[in-house]
Amino acid sequence: MKKLVLMAALAACGVSVANAAPTVYGKAFLTLDYVSGGDTDVTTTTDAYVNGKVSTNSTKTSTDGGDVTELNSNSSRIGLKGAENLTDNTDVVYQLEYGIDVDADDNGKKQFYSRDTYLGLANKQYGTLLAGRLSAIDDSINYVSQAVGQFDNSFGDAAWDGNRINNAFAYVSPDYNGMNFMAMYALDNKSEHNGLGHEGWGVGVKYEPEGQPYRGGITYIQAGDFKTTRISGAYDLNNTVGIGALYQLDKSKENDGKDENVFSISGTYQTASPWKVYAQADFIDNVAFNNDADSQQFVIGGKYAFSKQAIGHVYGGYRNNEYKEVVSNVKDGNGTVVKTKTETDGMAIGAGLEYLF
Repeated sequence: MKKLVLMAALAACGVSVANAAPTVYGKAFLTLDYVSGGDTDVTTTTDAYVNGKVSTNSTKTSTDGGDVTELNSNSSRIGLKGAENLTDNTDVVYQLEYGIDVDADDNGKKQFYSRDTYLGLANKQYGTLLAGRLSAIDDSINYVSQAVGQFDNSFGDAAWDGNRINNAFAYVSPDYNGMNFMAMYALDNKSEHNGLGHEGWGVGVKYEPEGQPYRGGITYIQAGDFKTTRISGAYDLNNTVGIGALYQLDKSKENDGKDENVFSISGTYQTASPWKVYAQADFIDNVAFNNDADSQQFVIGGKYAFSKQAIGHVYGGYRNNEYKEVVSNVKDGNGTVVKTKTETDGMAIGAGLEYLF
């Protein structure tokens, strides 16, 4: 899950710092993963019509996705952030955060690729305004994601998952008894894809009352014909057990305008030892606005806190994707109807170490 930089900026809003030295921070997170590509099964059913009469033929092919054992860097990063006092109530806040691949020298973006980078103003009375490359505001109300490693991108197949936005502005209000209002605006820069593809805007609200076991939020983002609404919440049943859920509705005119539905649920259990175990299930209907395209993912794992900075991870998970397509060329009782069903599954297990600084 991406770092919730808006919350960091909001925290800065309540602090006036004179001549504060920048803070260097980051994390290195490596896992050793065994990934099985599983099988891709394609079933093709052809209904041939001749003078209104039909004959059916079905074929099935299967392709093995292969297995691989690999070392992976997971959202490893290094950053510089800080604040500088302008007045008694207003600070300049800044952050320069860059992703790095601990196990490689080239991830397609080269090393030190930009994550959340911004410059802004934080005022105790009026809130925080940021400008730069920012995570969309809906990323700050993801109360469900627990999975890491191979499965940290829970909604990776979805059309939208709290993307980072270039050429963006974001606003977070002061804290009103645990409630914050949020807004964002992205410029439509023709020379550079801004992460939305169009000029876009969004609004949201979240409620995280201090000392209470519940928290939640809702956001709405629109860019051109694309619209996404997210609602998410979490509840701590007691000091050891917590649950979280998220629902997201994406709308677009792409692919005949089929709405994409994303639903996720998770649970955590803090044992008497440093172990924290979790389970998470993610479901996507009409993946990327494709009718009859579905995705399911199930993950279980554990996190072992050696200290506040060093965390061990173990996990395993399974993913299944299914896509159906129907092509009809029947006219006056003659022609064919071809139905294609493609199903892909895969699993992965992994273990690793995360170090925060």
